[in-house]
Amino acid sequence: MRRLALAAGTALVLLGVSACGDSDDGRESANVIAPGAPGESSSPATADQIAALAEEQGHNEADVTYLVMMIEHHSQALEMTDLVEERYERDGIERIADRIAAAQGPEITAMESWLEENVFGPARENPAHQNFCGLEGDGSHHSGDGDIPECDLEVDHDEMQGMVSDEDMERLADAEGDDFDRLFVELMTAHHEGAVSMAVDALSEGKDQTVMRMANDLIAEQNTEIARMEAVLEDS
Repeated sequence: MRRLALAAGTALVLLGVSACGDSDDGRESANVIAPGAPGESSSPATADQIAALAEEQGHNEADVTYLVMMIEHHSQALEMTDLVEERYERDGIERIADRIAAAQGPEITAMESWLEENVFGPARENPAHQNFCGLEGDGSHHSGDGDIPECDLEVDHDEMQGMVSDEDMERLADAEGDDFDRLFVELMTAHHEGAVSMAVDALSEGKDQTVMRMANDLIAEQNTEIARMEAVLEDS
């Protein structure tokens, strides 16, 4: 079991904003501009305005938790689809497995990229970064004075809705033909329903717009797959 669950920490990624046009390393950095009232010119934002913008555009713990858990959730779905080729009976089962694999592999890559850009990368680059930790070393991530809490990134299968037990995965691996098809649909349907529930929670508790779009797309995609799986068995 891969363990990736998160300990609590500050999830806000502070925007790097400079009051001048160039940063110390010579690269141009963008100012945040506060629009003026009608008839007035815009001006650089105040520190309070910058903080408010960071709060509005940042992510929170629910966003990060959702992605870390969904990567593990998707990984198990791919393990299940890997079993299909040598065991299925209905052509519709193979087509569904191919669609699941084609969708969820790139989704894992997108989620990992978001975590690297917004969480792990900033944490590695700045030991004092007020954010979740990276996945290097022993998982510790403290500032010099120890104010930043340790991030112990773990995910337990029992904490994720719809995950298939080891025993059921063994049953699926041992099944063939019609028995395999029916068990695959049963387990994958429950797996999808769990993922949808997790995505609904992310939509209500998260705040990052990219993560929200990922969760919303997942709900539509997996509800469609559930209907397709039901139809495959009904057509037999």
